[in-house]
Amino acid sequence: MFLQKRSKLAFVAAAVGGATAAGFGLSFGRDLYKKSKRNIEIILLLLAVIFCPFIGGRGLVRGHDRGLMGTITLTIVGSVLLIAMGYCAATFLVFEIIVIGKTEPDNPLPLALLGGFMVTTIVAGIGFLVGLIQRPKRLKAIAVSKANDRFLIANGFRETDGSDITHYDPSGQPLRFLEAHSDRLVFMAVGRRGKRAFIDLDHDGQMIGYSGIQ
Repeated sequence: MFLQKRSKLAFVAAAVGGATAAGFGLSFGRDLYKKSKRNIEIILLLLAVIFCPFIGGRGLVRGHDRGLMGTITLTIVGSVLLIAMGYCAATFLVFEIIVIGKTEPDNPLPLALLGGFMVTTIVAGIGFLVGLIQRPKRLKAIAVSKANDRFLIANGFRETDGSDITHYDPSGQPLRFLEAHSDRLVFMAVGRRGKRAFIDLDHDGQMIGYSGIQ
């Protein structure tokens, strides 16, 4: 394949002359690189304009299981920084569009700042609304998860990092987690052929009882 590409270049050189072909090839390569680089930059800017404010706006309100420092640094500061990054990207992109289109050649910066602000506000607002919609379900899931942690601790379950034995039940029986159903978690009793154990769940997925080995 490499030799085939070289032979095509040689054909061009023979047709138009060595120096001209070399200049054409280098110029073409530079133009292609510049266009590709610019396209990549535009794509990255568009992604930043869309995703940074959306994620930032959503992150402010969607609900998280974080402590005070996590709430300050990630939920508040992190979300605001994402929105700010989106604003910078949107402003730069609008500025480029104005300059290329020459719609406001004398002083494009104020219009770019206003356009960037409007775009960022809309995208962050959409993210904010999505976060509000997701918030009740996420907070409920967090509350259920915490309740399940308390259930496991209160009932003497111990979790391991292994795959053959994933848990020990209150009696010290090693268990291997097999599968989850809407109403229960299924474990295999390790070392006891055909025996199973179950943790019963309510309709929200909260643990409500342990069956023992059956």
